[in-house]
Amino acid sequence: MLAIMSLFTWFEIAICFLLFIPIQLALFVLTALFDRRRMVMHYHSALWCRIALSISPLWKVKLSGTEHLDRSKPHVVIMNHQSLIDVLIAFYLAYPVKMIGKKILAFVPIIGWNLFLSGHLLVDRKDLKSQFEAIRRLETLLKGGESLLVFPEGTRTKDGELGEFKKGAFKSAIATGTPLLPVVIDGPFQMLPKKGFIAPCRHTIFINVLPPMPVSTDEKASDLALRSHAVMAAELDRIRGR
Repeated sequence: MLAIMSLFTWFEIAICFLLFIPIQLALFVLTALFDRRRMVMHYHSALWCRIALSISPLWKVKLSGTEHLDRSKPHVVIMNHQSLIDVLIAFYLAYPVKMIGKKILAFVPIIGWNLFLSGHLLVDRKDLKSQFEAIRRLETLLKGGESLLVFPEGTRTKDGELGEFKKGAFKSAIATGTPLLPVVIDGPFQMLPKKGFIAPCRHTIFINVLPPMPVSTDEKASDLALRSHAVMAAELDRIRGR
C-alpha cells in the first residue's frame, strides 16, 4: 500500500509541475518588466506547492509559528534539510524568498525552469568565482530588502539529525545586519530518506517557524552558526518529544 501511495504522490507532484509550468511561463512573460522581485512567480509557486503537498495520502502538513513571518523586513531564513521535497516545503510557507541551490539543478527539467524563472540563485560549489559572485549577490539582495532561504547544512541529512552548519549565509547576515529566521521541519526524512523513493511510513510534516534571531555586525559567523544550530536542534528535539 505504501508503494502505491508513494507512486501516486510522485505522479501527482509531476502532474502539478506539468500543469503549472505553462502558467508560470505566461506569468513570467506578462510580469517580468514590472515585477523585478518576481513576487507573482513566488506566490504562484507557493500555490502549486501547497496543492501538491495537500493531495498526497502519505502525509499531512502541520504549520506553526506563522506569526513570525514578517514580510515587512528582510530575513535570512535557515531551514534544516531532510528530503527531496524540502523545496516544496519552503514554498509552502508562502513567504517571499530567494533560494540558493546547486547549479546542477538548472539542468533538471521543470524544477530547474521554475528556479530560473523565479530568480533564485544557483551556485557551482566547485567554482570559487561562482561562490564569491553568489555571496556578492546575496548581500545585494539583502540590502535591497529581499529575504533569502538557505539550507545551512549544505546537503540532506543522512541520519535525520541536524548536521553541521556551513558559515556562508551567516557571513552575509552579519555583513548586512539581517536577522535570521529559523524554520525547523521534521517528517520528510522518516518518509523519504536520502536513498530510495518509496516511503517506509506515513507521517506528519511539521513546519515550525521560530522567532527571529537578531544579528550583530561584530559577531563571528562561526558563533552565529553555533547559536542558531543550538536553537534549531532544541526545537527538533521538542518536536520529537526528546
